[in-house]
Amino acid sequence: MTLELNLLQERELGRLIDYERATCTVKGELVYRCAFPYRPDDDLQCELIERGALARRPDERRGSVVSITSDGYSYFPAKEREEAESRRRSLREVRLVGLAALFSAACVVIGFLLGRFLA
Repeated sequence: MTLELNLLQERELGRLIDYERATCTVKGELVYRCAFPYRPDDDLQCELIERGALARRPDERRGSVVSITSDGYSYFPAKEREEAESRRRSLREVRLVGLAALFSAACVVIGFLLGRFLA
């Protein structure tokens, strides 16, 4: 994942993406990208621009506007993939530990039985 966002930044980016999907789509297809007004006094917006989730560009009619970048759009799917991979690795480790415990228990039982019958 290329972006590192804190919780407030994630919420703002999610809000902007949801707003765009609600107002700029027809039958689930993105028709055009929204341009949001640039607000230099909005610290959260400035942080998202600095991180690369939003991009500032000039607009002839409205001055400067902000739009969501491709990194901004891919942030949540990439985060979800990363979390799924982490869950998969964790489950794999649990299985390995369980298998090792089962194998060691079997070794203890076999050792006990061998010691009992060979003594």
